[in-house]
Amino acid sequence: MKIIVEAGGTKCKWGLIDNQIRTVETIGFNPNCGHPDGLLGIAQAVAEVAKNEPDSVLYFGAGCGNQQNQELVRSTLKKVFTNAEIKVCSDLEGAAIALFGNQQGIAAILGTGAAAGYYNGKVIERQAPSLGYLLGDEGSGAYIGKTLIAKVLRNELSAYLCKRFFDFAQTTPAELIKNVYSAQPVNAYLAKFVQFTSKNISEPEITKLVADAFELFHQKHIEPLNINNLPIGFVGGVAWQFSDILQSQYAKRGIEIVILKDAFARLCESQDA
Repeated sequence: MKIIVEAGGTKCKWGLIDNQIRTVETIGFNPNCGHPDGLLGIAQAVAEVAKNEPDSVLYFGAGCGNQQNQELVRSTLKKVFTNAEIKVCSDLEGAAIALFGNQQGIAAILGTGAAAGYYNGKVIERQAPSLGYLLGDEGSGAYIGKTLIAKVLRNELSAYLCKRFFDFAQTTPAELIKNVYSAQPVNAYLAKFVQFTSKNISEPEITKLVADAFELFHQKHIEPLNINNLPIGFVGGVAWQFSDILQSQYAKRGIEIVILKDAFARLCESQDA
């Protein structure tokens, strides 16, 4: 049995491959803002569903772009899948494989977090720093949620939308601020407000908020790669949910993009051998 994992800040998908592909969904995990015990509990629950010990675990995860976090995740998974060969890669590498296989391209993620990098057909060769939800992640669900909350609390949106927001959130301004600073993990909490954005996307103020976030993503994540005439592909729930706005942003630049709805299925298929 092989296990393929696509781990984001909000949810993880586990593909159990043994003559067929079974999918298990769990809560998300990011080593930059989550404790390893959280991942340990998730992996133990998946092991109970899998029943059979896997020969290998291939984990593509948010926050796994550096060796330290890769080793943290690998050692945690090893406590559960003791006899398996475990490899941990960044979520961006998983996105690139799903989008381009062994071809070159610019792979981008717009989910709870955000990332982009140049994929040479084998590995991510160059990447603009994502910096996480506090310092970066422009265009992500966490960024959109953070921007939305700030605009509401500063009354920078119409009174109608501010009232609708608090009806949706079922909270007060004071409670909202407290929740933002006490939520665990914060990025997943912020990204929950993308649901409000989606429900009100026809409102010009909300459309502009999302379009501005995508514009910043391009400036901070795509432009620094300085790669011309290569295909650009997107994965992630935010990219898919607001695909019309994302397509429009790039059409203005005369660039065609691909937005993949189910990168995980493509990733599992690519590893099913």
